[in-house]
Amino acid sequence: MNSKLRSGLSGALFVLLIFLSIEAACEVAYRVYKGSWYFKDRRTSERGMVQPHPYFGACLIPNVTDERNGVRITHNSFRTRGPEFSRPRQDGRIRIVALGGSATYCVSVSDNETWEYFLNQRLGTNYEVINMGAPGGTSVETMIQSALLFSDVQPEIAIYYLGWNDARVQHVKDLWPDWSDSHGKWVMGMAMGGKDLQPHTAAGYILRRIAFHYFFPKKDSEKIMSGLKGTPDAFTDRIDQRALGHYERNLKLIAAVCRKQGVRPVFVPQILNYKVLTSDKPYGWLPFVRDRDLKKVMAAYNETVAKVAQQENIGYASEVLHLNYGDADFVDNGHFSPVGNERFAGALADALERTSAQNMQANSPPNR
Repeated sequence: MNSKLRSGLSGALFVLLIFLSIEAACEVAYRVYKGSWYFKDRRTSERGMVQPHPYFGACLIPNVTDERNGVRITHNSFRTRGPEFSRPRQDGRIRIVALGGSATYCVSVSDNETWEYFLNQRLGTNYEVINMGAPGGTSVETMIQSALLFSDVQPEIAIYYLGWNDARVQHVKDLWPDWSDSHGKWVMGMAMGGKDLQPHTAAGYILRRIAFHYFFPKKDSEKIMSGLKGTPDAFTDRIDQRALGHYERNLKLIAAVCRKQGVRPVFVPQILNYKVLTSDKPYGWLPFVRDRDLKKVMAAYNETVAKVAQQENIGYASEVLHLNYGDADFVDNGHFSPVGNERFAGALADALERTSAQNMQANSPPNR
């Protein structure tokens, strides 16, 4: 019995060592491929909080709370980040919604460290700020959100923090006007990597990548953007005017949707951490834009936001551009840290107070 037990234990140990060796090798392979460890990326990834959606491609999973690496993220029943809110609106508070991508959703910080949370603290108890941001969101998704969800949410003010994700389609060859051939496919692929399908190990991740590569290549979000072809201006500092024109069109449509529903929109220029965006190559999110050209690209997008805001006579939060951002304000190349979120929220609060005063002045009866 002892010899059989020892033999069984030896066999089990041998199998365990094989699995551990495979996992270690896969972790190293992931590190070489991605530049980071899989077990760390999985703890901080927002993908485990999304699911497929027939209109948006992906949406937040409702009624979940996740804590990774000390970061606590909560989704309510309406598939937005943060606590529950009344539907229809019941109290007398001014309801503000924030729409955009991961920089609005606020990845890598806890619920009480988002800029929406700090904005609510700054504005006071007469206001209610709801975070409707979603990872990967562009002006396309936020336009649909505004058109179809505001009837239930009933906001009075809608803040749009956009630009970074919209610039992903810069220099995409033969870009389709709804971006369904590029960013749209990526969003759907991201949803396929949601909570129920996210591998727990690096070995599982690599096996999934192999399966997607050979059997579901059109669903692999990590290959969709890299498989695109660029225009002759790719990897230059030239601006893709067609893609920028789509962005301007979307902003005008958002303004029209808000106006039709009696919602006051406020456009916010995009802020990135340009101190780390200096490479001659793309960091990956924008397939045809070099890191060092992102400042020029985002300047063009922010100028478009300002132009549309002026043309449509709506709010533009220029105050956020006047802050002197430092390393402590970011967790990466564009997402704010808790400190950055608090400073950003302060500038937004100043912008809201200014635009509110301007609206009151514009709507006040003339002196007799």
